[in-house]
Amino acid sequence: MQGTMKIIVPVMLLAWLAVGCGSSKRVYAPPFEEEEATTVVANESSNAQTHIPTQKAEEKPVVTREEKVTMTHGDEMKRYNIIVGSFSNEDNAVKLRARLVGEGYHSIIMLNEKGMRRVSIAGFDEETPARAELLKIREQRPEFADAWLLISK
Repeated sequence: MQGTMKIIVPVMLLAWLAVGCGSSKRVYAPPFEEEEATTVVANESSNAQTHIPTQKAEEKPVVTREEKVTMTHGDEMKRYNIIVGSFSNEDNAVKLRARLVGEGYHSIIMLNEKGMRRVSIAGFDEETPARAELLKIREQRPEFADAWLLISK
């Protein structure tokens, strides 16, 4: 009888563990589809603001800065400009602008009060189309994934 008990107890224990302790169901949590809109204001003299519209998780927030700028290269400056380069060296800014103009973009260079040259790939009179184009440029041009929106004072 003891020999039979030694076999029955482990077999029952294994059967109980196989049936009672495990579940074949997997818990799945889908990735976040949307985030709530928030605004983060940086405590800087440049009044930098980060606006996070309702967005998919993989999108980066649209950073906006309001600066007093003057146009140094180009023919028309708009209020909302998509910035793809910022340089202290004028030659670097001119090279990037020449490349963008050669690719068909309406690019300008603006100089801010701190001496930084902002290279714009496109300018707009209204904020909504500027934001839409910025997201499109980020998607189509990975080298400009850090593009941001300059609002001229």
